[in-house]
Amino acid sequence: MNDGTWRDIVFAVRGLRKAPGFTVAALATLALGVAANTAIFSIAHALLIEPLPFRDPERLVVVWADQAAEGYPRAPLSGPELLDLDQRSSQFVGFGAIWATTAALTGDQQPEQLRIGLVTTDFFSLLGAEAVLGRTFTAADDSTGLPTAILLSGAVWQRRYGSDPNIVGKRIDVNGRPVIVVGVMPVGLRLMMAADSAVPDDLEAWLPFNRRFVEGPRGQRYLRVVGRMRDGVSAADARADVERVGREISAANAFYGAAGRQFDVQPLHADATRDVRWPLLVLSAGVAILLLIACVNVGSLLVARTAARSREFAVKSALGASTGRLLRQHVTESLVLGIPGAAAGVALGYVGLQVLLVLTPASLGRVRMASVSLPVIAASTATVLAWMTLLALAPAREAFRGGASRALRDDRRYTAGGARRTLRTVLTIAQLALSVVLVVLALLLVRTVQRAQQIDVGFTAQGVLSFRLALPGSRYPDQPAFNAFSRRLQEALGGLPSVSAAAAVSHAPYDHVPNWGGPYVPAEGADPSTARQADYRAVSPGSMELLGVTLLDGRLFTESDDPRSAPVAIVDERLAERTWPNESAVGRRLGVDPNVTGTPGTWATVVGVVRHIRHRSPVEEVREQVYFSSRQVTRNPSVYLVKTGGDPTALVSAVREQLRALDPGLPLYDVRPLSAYVDDARALREFTAMLAALFALAALLLAAVGVYGLVAYSVTERHREFAVRVALGAHAVDVTRLVLGDAATLTATGAGVGLAAAIAGGTWLRRELYGVAPWDPVTVGATVAILATMSLVACAWPARRAIRADPAEALRGE
Repeated sequence: MNDGTWRDIVFAVRGLRKAPGFTVAALATLALGVAANTAIFSIAHALLIEPLPFRDPERLVVVWADQAAEGYPRAPLSGPELLDLDQRSSQFVGFGAIWATTAALTGDQQPEQLRIGLVTTDFFSLLGAEAVLGRTFTAADDSTGLPTAILLSGAVWQRRYGSDPNIVGKRIDVNGRPVIVVGVMPVGLRLMMAADSAVPDDLEAWLPFNRRFVEGPRGQRYLRVVGRMRDGVSAADARADVERVGREISAANAFYGAAGRQFDVQPLHADATRDVRWPLLVLSAGVAILLLIACVNVGSLLVARTAARSREFAVKSALGASTGRLLRQHVTESLVLGIPGAAAGVALGYVGLQVLLVLTPASLGRVRMASVSLPVIAASTATVLAWMTLLALAPAREAFRGGASRALRDDRRYTAGGARRTLRTVLTIAQLALSVVLVVLALLLVRTVQRAQQIDVGFTAQGVLSFRLALPGSRYPDQPAFNAFSRRLQEALGGLPSVSAAAAVSHAPYDHVPNWGGPYVPAEGADPSTARQADYRAVSPGSMELLGVTLLDGRLFTESDDPRSAPVAIVDERLAERTWPNESAVGRRLGVDPNVTGTPGTWATVVGVVRHIRHRSPVEEVREQVYFSSRQVTRNPSVYLVKTGGDPTALVSAVREQLRALDPGLPLYDVRPLSAYVDDARALREFTAMLAALFALAALLLAAVGVYGLVAYSVTERHREFAVRVALGAHAVDVTRLVLGDAATLTATGAGVGLAAAIAGGTWLRRELYGVAPWDPVTVGATVAILATMSLVACAWPARRAIRADPAEALRGE
């Protein structure tokens, strides 16, 4: 740093110390904008930009089966299809697969149900994820019987085994059978797969598939497949390679019929973030606008400060300072202001991020990966300094070229130059317009949340406690044993005080258990390859009554719908209308596939039609639905529901006692009110709307400061005029009208520009909206009302000063 630069910095610091009001206002404004950007950009960087924690993650892809024509665009694959990809592809190192389920740790301690992943033995080697203790699976762990090896997560190793360094090689009991711990994965390892893959981020252990799983039925589709591209292979080449395999197996296997088999390839990172990408981009756009508003606000302050220092610059120019030298000094002062403002903002952003992490719903757990990183700090700081430099140059050039003789005259009519006032007006209008964009965005998201909360999802979750149970096959080997236990448990739970009903279902609404579905056909002889796909659910008698499901036709399940009777099913209204339009579905036969063979070979009689239940998304009607009696179709684990008139969590102890009395070796897990699933499903939209509303409020406050500053500046500039008007008999209302008229013009211009920009860009936000158009009149009207109120409040004090203008004092100043 040369002496000239150092002198500029010292002079700038001295000048800012002499103007504490300006300095504090500018620093606070910058800190607010940078803080919001730092917090949100940290989350966006962690989820959207930071590479996955695997070796060469850009070469990892996920493969889905494309059955869009049957209503299932992202379907999992079967074992034979995984084998086909491995053997027929040429652009990949290999393919691995995973399927999430649960298993019970027993024997050494209290029984505990873990979320586990069944994986191919090469799964972790393909990902490039290493164990911190021991090893991951190898071909030696491949068996034709039950698994003999297990990988533990770092969390389970620490919590259950006290971080035992000698855990590798020890035997532990899983589902009542011994397995050997071969390794421990890193603490915090997240596979980061898409939400609809039903592979949770927080898996607690992994077991290898039985090697014969690739011999299963082609229609048994449950595998989430990950592939690693070879070096130098492009995404387009990889996609073409997989599509070729799909065509080859379609031609080689009559099973696929006329529809054939089509695969879709997506980069693993992009696929993993598909659900959060748009909400994060919306929030990132919001905080970028907020930072721009903050910088424009500071720019407006710089304009005012430059105008007030015109005489100072004129004196320096008269003493020989060149325009370039004065510009350098002015820009240095802006940067001296911007750097500590950015630093304070980063510090405040760190605190804000910690608050966000605390407030983040459990269903958005990936947000907790965020931290304030160097790229985020660099991006925020560079943005601020660039804007500060740009906004410092515009008013400075006007001030420096005004001429010493004009600036040295002691006359406010000259020193408050019109160009500077025009520039400040433009900056204030820009603030208002940007604020309008942010307010419209926030109100649209808030309105979306309101509409989503009003949706009838088709069931009632209030007052219901839910928990899962997985019955071990060693003690409950067949369907009669499973049904007998389920009946006994439901009777015991139903007899508890304050409990009105108890039932069981295969899936809780909006849970992360792999979806269960399959084809359905209304008549024999139909091509199963082109059959529509439906979501399947197994429910016990009494479950639909407990959940308040609306019966439209026929009846619900009873205890007589058991293995001794013919298969029955209940369908939703969408399936009934699509399959038998304008006719009753009750009594019809429907070909379904409850055993997941890929062929709808089980013929069930439809006994009832119910209203469509939104059990996978509160705002989407996904596929048609078929319900089976859980007495005829067994699904393990099951979700048990207990209905009460009070707080459902108060039942937990009593439920544990009843279960312990029936089978003390059974661990229950995922214990929570059923309403918690609904809250989690809505959490992302509500969280996004809350943050957008906070940013909009901050933008309005900054815009209010801008309006206040410009109006106050105008009142000061016209002080003599107002004083003369008062002396000539003008009433307070007349003076107020003059002040508010300027503010109204300013606000109307800013609102008009902002609304046009908000509506024009509204289509970008459309995918995040529900039941609300980007040009929603309620939102537009509310925005205008909010902006008008803000401007009125901001003008109150300047208007009061104008009314109280003293003619004698103003004339003495002349």
